[in-house]
Amino acid sequence: MNMKITIEKFQNLFSIINIEMNEVDRSILLLKVLTGKTEQEVENMSIKKFNKLSNKINDAFKLMNNKLENEKPVNIVKCNGHWYKLNYNLNKKPMNAGKYVETTNFNQDVIGNLHKIMATMATPLEWSWKGLRVSKKEREHSEIAEDMLQMEFSKAYHSMVFFWAVFTESIKSMTISIMEDQKNPELNTQLQNFIKISDGLITAKWFQNLKTSV
Repeated sequence: MNMKITIEKFQNLFSIINIEMNEVDRSILLLKVLTGKTEQEVENMSIKKFNKLSNKINDAFKLMNNKLENEKPVNIVKCNGHWYKLNYNLNKKPMNAGKYVETTNFNQDVIGNLHKIMATMATPLEWSWKGLRVSKKEREHSEIAEDMLQMEFSKAYHSMVFFWAVFTESIKSMTISIMEDQKNPELNTQLQNFIKISDGLITAKWFQNLKTSV
C-alpha cells in the first residue's frame, strides 16, 4: 500500500473538502483516496490506524496554513521514473511575455495546477557517465506535468511557494517595464491582476529578506 501523498493524490483529497457531506462520510472517503482501500476496508480499520491515517491527511492540509519557516525547496527530483532539476532563478530559464501570462493563470487554482507549475519549473535530466546532466531530448510541458503528478506533495508545495514568490517579483519588474513603454495595456492589466491575487499567497519566513535579480 503506497501511503505517499503525491500531488495527484492531494488534488483528489482537496476536491473532497468542498463536497457537502457529514464529517464521518468525508473521513471515510478521504481515507479511501489515501489508501486505495474500499469503504468496507476503511470501516473495518482499528481506531488507532484510522486516526493515524487521518492525521497524515491533516498534516498535508496544514502545509497551506503555516509559514513553512523551516522548510527549504528541493533542487533535484525523480517523478514517474524521470529526473528533473527545479529552477527558481528565472534568469536561467527566461520566459517571453506570452509564457508569463500563461503561467500567471495557474494561480487561479494553485492546487489544481500544482503539477503544471512544477512542470514550468522543471528541466529534464538524464544520466551520463559523469552523472546527471540536462537531457538532450525535448519534452512537452504536458508530458512533464503528467510526471509531476507523482511528486510528493509536501516537497512540491514548498518548492512552489518559493518559485511563486520569485515569479511574483519578476512579474512586478516586468509590469513596471510594460507600463513605461505603454505598448501593451492589456498585458499590463493581466499582470497587475496577477500581482493582486498573488499577494495573498503564503510565503516562507526565510523568503522575506530574499533579494532576487529579475
